[in-house]
Amino acid sequence: MPSTLKKFIKHIIRYNVLDYGVPRLRKLYKKLGILEFMDTRFYWLAWKIVHWALRDKIWTGKTIGAANVPPTGAAIFVPNHSHALDPFFSGVSIYRKVHWVSKIENYSHPFFRPILQCTGSIPLRRGKSDKNAIRLIKAELDKGEMIGMFPEGTRTKDGSLMHFHTGAARLCLEYNIPYIPVGITGSYKTKMGDKVNVHIGKPRYPHGMKLNYENARKFTALMEQDIRALCGQQETPIPAVITPISTASPVKSSPVPLKAPEQVIIH
Repeated sequence: MPSTLKKFIKHIIRYNVLDYGVPRLRKLYKKLGILEFMDTRFYWLAWKIVHWALRDKIWTGKTIGAANVPPTGAAIFVPNHSHALDPFFSGVSIYRKVHWVSKIENYSHPFFRPILQCTGSIPLRRGKSDKNAIRLIKAELDKGEMIGMFPEGTRTKDGSLMHFHTGAARLCLEYNIPYIPVGITGSYKTKMGDKVNVHIGKPRYPHGMKLNYENARKFTALMEQDIRALCGQQETPIPAVITPISTASPVKSSPVPLKAPEQVIIH
């Protein structure tokens, strides 16, 4: 390919209409007071497209336990992480909006930044205390929204679960809210046409545990245990206490039943 044509293509990609137009359109929506409304509509339109493409056509597989996700109320959605598409595999498996915490480097890719912004993602500077990210996360939790986080912090290099960070557990303890454990199986080095299954566990509540280092470590260890069970024992997640967040009508769910919950006490 001639160098002039390569430069032209790079120029088109770098200065594409989506990256240029969407931020300006969102500014207009903000002035009109309809930004949140339009972002929500975009999220569910994208959800339908991605669900059709990923789950119905390319990477078919089962979703188990979608009914475990509370229909309302603040919560932390915590899957394991072995593929760049894990937010899509898990996010389109439930019928509730997830505000994903995404590394800030993702916002530099052409076409990707406006999509992340319109779907309510939160940029995070890894390796340092990002006060702006914390502020945005807490703002969504204050509104009763659900935050999506990968407790491993990054993708696994060998398919096995890595060390879990305490950030998600700390938010649960601070706000006295549950995490929703998620086990994604089959996504590591997946190829088109492979089966990718998503196993969603029951919400795990901190039951008033105080926020301190010891409790954060305990709750993180429990989170890792739940996710390991969902990845390994696919249809037998660790039972957990279920405290209803809302009396709202349940959302659409997977037809696969799960075992009844049992009492779990955290010391």
